[in-house]
Amino acid sequence: MKWEIEYNKRFGIVSVQTSGIITWDDNKVMSQEVLATAKHHGSNKFLVDHRLLETNLTVLQIDNLPEMFREIGIGPEYRVAILFDPASPRSSNFTFFENVSIISSLPFRVFSEQTEAIEWLKTEKPAKS
Repeated sequence: MKWEIEYNKRFGIVSVQTSGIITWDDNKVMSQEVLATAKHHGSNKFLVDHRLLETNLTVLQIDNLPEMFREIGIGPEYRVAILFDPASPRSSNFTFFENVSIISSLPFRVFSEQTEAIEWLKTEKPAKS
């Protein structure tokens, strides 16, 4: 899995573009780097573009993602918009992850359109999807 992290000063959003095949360990390292970038810039908003990512995490791993995010320091004070490709054969994994996140009280939401994702990040209160 590859990723590139940038900070959008205009919107105060840390964005990351991913590609390749996701692994649990790579996802954890990437998330730690994104969190460090956010802290450096005083941001609590992330835009994660997984549209070029090949998802191969198991259902159990997806179910455990919120716990991993909490362990590295991502809590309800952060807002994470995730872009996915709805044409991907495993796009339902993203919906499942969003539901698991909501149950875990983490404001992670999935979107297929970047403009919608950015608008959600710019709102003060988390919007229901």
